[in-house]
Amino acid sequence: MTKNTTVRKFYPILNSFLSYLPSRFLIILNSIFMIPFFANILSAKEMGIYQLIIGMLNLLCTCSTDWITKSALRFYEKYKIKNKLPEFYSNIIFISVTTYIIIIVLYFLLSNSISEKYFIEKDILALLLVLLIPCGIRQFLYQMLRVFNKPFLYTFSIIMYQCAHLLLFLALFKFLGNVKAILAAMTIGMVIIDTYIIKIINFNTELKFKIEWSLFKEALQYSLPTIITNSGIWLLLHMNKFTFQRLEMFNYTATSAISWIYISYILTPVLSTFLFAVFPQIIKKYEQHKKIKNITTNTIKLYCNLFIPIVCTFVFYSKEIANTVFGAKYQQAYLIIPFFAVTLFLHELMKILNIKYHLTNKTYIEMIVTTFSIILCVILNLKLIPIYNLTGAGFAMLISIIILISLHSLVHFKSLDYIIPGKIFKTSILTIILGILLHIIVMVISKNINAEWQIIRPLIFLPIYYLCLWEAKNKILN
Repeated sequence: MTKNTTVRKFYPILNSFLSYLPSRFLIILNSIFMIPFFANILSAKEMGIYQLIIGMLNLLCTCSTDWITKSALRFYEKYKIKNKLPEFYSNIIFISVTTYIIIIVLYFLLSNSISEKYFIEKDILALLLVLLIPCGIRQFLYQMLRVFNKPFLYTFSIIMYQCAHLLLFLALFKFLGNVKAILAAMTIGMVIIDTYIIKIINFNTELKFKIEWSLFKEALQYSLPTIITNSGIWLLLHMNKFTFQRLEMFNYTATSAISWIYISYILTPVLSTFLFAVFPQIIKKYEQHKKIKNITTNTIKLYCNLFIPIVCTFVFYSKEIANTVFGAKYQQAYLIIPFFAVTLFLHELMKILNIKYHLTNKTYIEMIVTTFSIILCVILNLKLIPIYNLTGAGFAMLISIIILISLHSLVHFKSLDYIIPGKIFKTSILTIILGILLHIIVMVISKNINAEWQIIRPLIFLPIYYLCLWEAKNKILN
């Protein structure tokens, strides 16, 4: 197979991904400047609290808006074919309002306890409750942009939000304080984005405020197991920060938090956008009763080929990156950066591999497998963090995600043949071996480099890595 044939083979997947990528680069560029900015402005304790709030926001979205919007993505095509979109949208509104009422009740029941145990002011928790509304609406609207295939509107909305967030923070921080100003700026910025998208997108449908119980039941059957599943994944990714905070290890909370936000703001936008762009294509083919084995296998192979180099950069050069970005204030960040990078990569990879549960509407099996692994995660965090601190947190997270993926890989459905494992392993192993060899070469060449110029190593390593992968794409991807 020639190189041109290889390019044509992966072009539909890559093209869909690239159409959404510009907006993700904006987030990455924003993080490169904004995270060091916040690291200097916020005290270590403020940084820890800010990241705990963002972690809570992720959990609330996971338990409320996230599963609703994923249900919308999963069943939109089906109910469009049945000409039931008004009922479809009405049910989403009903479920969303009901879920938010439950969250408000939980806030009044639990806010005092959370405030005392994790040293967070109650008015900051109240801001979190307000922020959840525009955040949930934006999640739904972004899923609809995927369905309607509007990458340019998606990109433009990201630009608007980034600008609004920064300008609003600069306008508010003198009056509200740092953490409150960040949250208030996020809220107002999201309201602006939500209003803009609703005005532009024009759904062209009527709402029927009548509950279609068949739709409601199907959405719940598909989505409710994902609440437990995604809450477990959230625990795996964020428990270390809350454990440090509960143990009053505030410096470790801040170090873990700043490391997490930096790595996740760089990796997650790119990794999740890949799935964001490709997932609707796979669902559409599946609903149209077409074979998905090739597109799913090629998607995973391309994912590994594109993103293993970025992960290797953080693993091999964590100290150089941490020293350059964070300086002495968070000098220990290099200990946990490699764990975060590998875990995030495996987390997003697992989403693609676990598409089998969503296509067959057997998300309850995913829930059962995840629950077992999360119990292990909790035990590892409680045992390792008090003794090994940041390294213990990293190992607890990485061991948990590896075991979780291993268990999921053992689950097979006879009715669904969707990947070719041998081809995926080949691409992954060859890509990793090439990265290790290039790392050795770069370290030998730059062994006498001055400490203040150490950031040059990853800056040399990554482009050479991609250049070599491009030249070897025919052997690695086929």
